Amino acid sequence: MVHFWQIILLPSFLLNIVKAVPSPLPSNLAIHTIYEFPNETWIENIAVSSNGNLLLNLLSTPQLYQLQALNPVPGSAKLLYTFPYATGLTGIAEIQPDVFAVLAGNWSIGTFSTTPGSWSVWKVDFRRGRKNDPAVSKITDLTKASFANGMTLLTPGSPYLLIADSVLGVVWRLDYLTSEYEIILESPLMLPPPGPIVLGINGIHVFDSSVYFTNSFQGLFARVPVELYGPDAGSATGDYVVVANNGPGDDFAFDKEGNAYITQDPSDALELVTRKGMVTVLAGNVNSTILEGDTAASFGRTKWDENVLYVVTNGGIAGAVKGTQITGGKVLAVDVKALLSS
Repeated sequence: MVHFWQIILLPSFLLNIVKAVPSPLPSNLAIHTIYEFPNETWIENIAVSSNGNLLLNLLSTPQLYQLQALNPVPGSAKLLYTFPYATGLTGIAEIQPDVFAVLAGNWSIGTFSTTPGSWSVWKVDFRRGRKNDPAVSKITDLTKASFANGMTLLTPGSPYLLIADSVLGVVWRLDYLTSEYEIILESPLMLPPPGPIVLGINGIHVFDSSVYFTNSFQGLFARVPVELYGPDAGSATGDYVVVANNGPGDDFAFDKEGNAYITQDPSDALELVTRKGMVTVLAGNVNSTILEGDTAASFGRTKWDENVLYVVTNGGIAGAVKGTQITGGKVLAVDVKALLSS
């Protein structure tokens, strides 16, 4: 396979962003690998189910896996479904208890480009005792979208999904009950900057009535207050604000206080951005393989792992650490308390 880093050098502005990331705190004892896929496997996203199992979206193939996080053993990642007419998966979000929405479409790792109009949203339903064999059905095709990437539910109980379009630089609002969708948010802060690689808004989540998002190639983390209910649900109710100019963020997860833990592929770091915009690199850097190719993160949901941040990686496919080889995508368990106290 031909890899992204072999095809094109990172743009100069992105190199400057990556170099600006400060050195991390000591971290090795707080991070360990709980599962590793074969080489050439890109894990793009992760969600945690109510029983503690991890749902893993692959971008290198259109496959959804399940992993028992609290009891991982070799070979324990179970293939749940291979999505048709797609080459990979991106966003995943829980829309009802034990029901998840998944984005599938055509994305070329070799050329780092997408096929506009190829994306669709699917429902993965674990209810009615189907915890290892979910019912899968298509919600709708997103023929107007160019690159449907990050995705989140607007608020619990809402029928609306917010979908980040990394090429168009907008957020789509999808009613997963009616399949109607439209652009609900757009801002220059979401657009991809000029350059050979077209990638703008990436990860997207909601906290305290605001939509937060990363823009990978603008190197920022931003937010905008939104309406949560009614016919204008998802629309902006105030100004777009840059929370931090924190480098090439990918996806992220919030803790209970609203602090964001942002993965940093290809700078291979995990950042903490507080609600006030203070930035701390918790672990990793461009010369470390501990978080190489980290793409997304999600906190555990059981009493045993509620302080564990599960981080997934692409094994360095988007840019291996100098002098190292690409590995398989990994699932890492990060002890957040240990990192914060070190």
